[in-house]
Amino acid sequence: MIIYLLAALGMLLGISLAGPPGPVTAILVDRATRSVWKGVAVGMGAMSADFILMLIILLFGQATNISRFNNYIYILGSTFFFYLAVSIFRSRDTVQAKATGNSGYVAGLAIGLINPMQIGWWFTAGLSVYQKFGYLTMVFLFIGIIFWVFFIATLIFKASAKYGSKVKYAIKMFSVLSLGFFGILFLYLAVSGMLAQF
Repeated sequence: MIIYLLAALGMLLGISLAGPPGPVTAILVDRATRSVWKGVAVGMGAMSADFILMLIILLFGQATNISRFNNYIYILGSTFFFYLAVSIFRSRDTVQAKATGNSGYVAGLAIGLINPMQIGWWFTAGLSVYQKFGYLTMVFLFIGIIFWVFFIATLIFKASAKYGSKVKYAIKMFSVLSLGFFGILFLYLAVSGMLAQF
């Protein structure tokens, strides 16, 4: 019975990590309008980043103080999110998108490794969950992420295929505005953090 509870907890945590709107979701949604697998590739890249961050917290979590690097993480994340927003905004369709964007997997991995929200989650909630519930919950956490990635990529692709260019345009603008919002947010946090040090 306890195993089933830990499995359910892990699945819910995985969905809660991957599900909320954020930079990864914005890119995943944009790529999924062209193909389910392009969207899935973004999600798998981000999940690989989650795996790397999990290994870091398992090895160094309690001994690592990442708060001193927050401002640099915010600036790096903000710059990358602005770049992605501009790339998506300037792309007209799949031909230009291939020219302006890199591999979906690489994009997802890069976002995951510099996304302050993702890093922060693993060094706070992720570390706490591991310490309290152990490895099994972490295994099902990744199963939850995989389920969510396939679900959202399939849903977006079918919606864009059924309803056409208007849905694709709406999704494109959602991705651009989401990335722009997070770019501004993390730039603000970086500047605020630097000013607070003086």
